[in-house]
Amino acid sequence: MKRKLLACLLLFSTSHASFAATAGAREDVMEKIADVVAFARVCPALEMDTVSVTTIAISQKIGASNRDYDLIDAMANAREGAIRRGNAEIACETGRRQYGPGGNALPGLLRER
Repeated sequence: MKRKLLACLLLFSTSHASFAATAGAREDVMEKIADVVAFARVCPALEMDTVSVTTIAISQKIGASNRDYDLIDAMANAREGAIRRGNAEIACETGRRQYGPGGNALPGLLRER
């Protein structure tokens, strides 16, 4: 298990090297994690892939302080409220398209329950 996780981390860090090098990448990843948390809270058929989310968070040094978690939680709460005010069914499909296995934004952060 440990070897597999290390291999995933290495693959992820090399495949997203250009992404990590851009300005504001850390904040962008925090926003995307907040999206994933919100979709997972609202959509009963979706769940967060904690290994993938943890891997991307580590790559951007997210979680070095409790402030990071507080900020992600606040953003997730705001997004969750917006989703609940709109059409949740459409929102869940959007979550799949953006963060599902073949997602457009960051694939693999959400999966089917």
